Amino acid sequence: MFSVLSFIAYAPAGDVAAPSTDPGAATSGGFSGIIIWLVLMVAFFYFLIIMPQRKRDKQFKQMMEKLKVGDRIVTAGGIIGKITMIKPDSLRIRTGTGTELDVTRKAIAS
Repeated sequence: MFSVLSFIAYAPAGDVAAPSTDPGAATSGGFSGIIIWLVLMVAFFYFLIIMPQRKRDKQFKQMMEKLKVGDRIVTAGGIIGKITMIKPDSLRIRTGTGTELDVTRKAIAS
């Protein structure tokens, strides 16, 4: 009499196939799946994080190049002022009360 396991082992190729005894066969499909997921994750981060950040950096650089004396700006801290002097790494602004402040270029929000 035949047991179920011996029947599966002697089944023709078109029927139910016997489980593979090759240890490399099970991992080769998994490794390519991991590579595909890693590529998808890198693409996801590029399009959702890196591209928008580059766009904001480009807009900020263009805004810094267009600044001139007399422009009104808002700092990251919320101070509103008018540019009175432009230095290579900072700006001098005059606030509404007449106070003049030196702020770095990175502190300008808009």
